Amino acid sequence: MNPVLKNFIDYVYSFYGCPDDVLYPLVKDNRMVTKLEIYQAFKVYKAKLETASAGSFYTWGDGDSLDRERVRDILIDQFNFTLQ
Repeated sequence: MNPVLKNFIDYVYSFYGCPDDVLYPLVKDNRMVTKLEIYQAFKVYKAKLETASAGSFYTWGDGDSLDRERVRDILIDQFNFTLQ
């Protein structure tokens, strides 16, 4: 995995899945989101970015908070996690 992607996955995980210091836990089936699930949601997001037209809702912000929130929304909407 390239370092930029790894850093982004770690960044998302620190907000939603890191059991030691999570800010906004994403939970499904009494467990928190994993880095693998975040990566899978990122792949969905990446596909949306690759098919987006100019001026589209989907743009890559170099792994900023908006990218993190969009991956979070994919985890909620498509992977059935809930924000607690």
